[in-house]
Amino acid sequence: MGIEIERRFLVKNMDKVNELVKQYTDSKKTIIQDYVYSDVLTAIRKRKIVKNDNEKYIYTIKTGFNSLSINEFEEEMTKEQYDSIKPDSSRWTIEKDRYIIPYENGLKIELDVFHGKYEGLIFAEIEFESEDQAKNANIPDWFDVEIGKIISNNSLSKGIDDIDAYIKSKM
Repeated sequence: MGIEIERRFLVKNMDKVNELVKQYTDSKKTIIQDYVYSDVLTAIRKRKIVKNDNEKYIYTIKTGFNSLSINEFEEEMTKEQYDSIKPDSSRWTIEKDRYIIPYENGLKIELDVFHGKYEGLIFAEIEFESEDQAKNANIPDWFDVEIGKIISNNSLSKGIDDIDAYIKSKM
C-alpha cells in the first residue's frame, strides 16, 4: 500500500489544452473506470487502461481520505479477473484520455480529458512526494480552480449534471 499525495484542478484554457495534447500525444492513454464500492472512508474501482493497442487492468482500493493524502493499494489483474468484477450498476462509467506532462522538480502533470457523460471536462493533477511539497508547489497559471476536496472521479461516477454549479455549491 502506498500513499497518494495530489492536488487536482479544473482546466478551462482550451488553447493550452490543445497545445499540450498535440505536444504530448505519445503519452496518451485511455482510461475506462468503474466503481465497485464506495463509502465515506473507502473507494474500490477497476480500470482498463489502453495505450498503443495494449490493454492493462488495475484494481484499486483508496482509503483514509484526509488532507492531501490518500492510502492507495493498486494491483494489476488479468482481463478475466477484470471482467468478473461487476461494477456498481447505479454509477456512471468514467471515460478519459490521460496525457503525462513533465513539470518542475521531476514532477508530472496528469491531464485528464473526459469523454462520455463528461465530454469536455478537463482536470489536471500533480502527484507529490510529500504534503509539504504539495503545499509549497508552484501551480501553473493555466490551471483554474483547485477541486481536490470538491470533486473526484468517484463523485463523478455518482452522476453530476452541472459541474460548474456543483463546484460552486461546494466552495
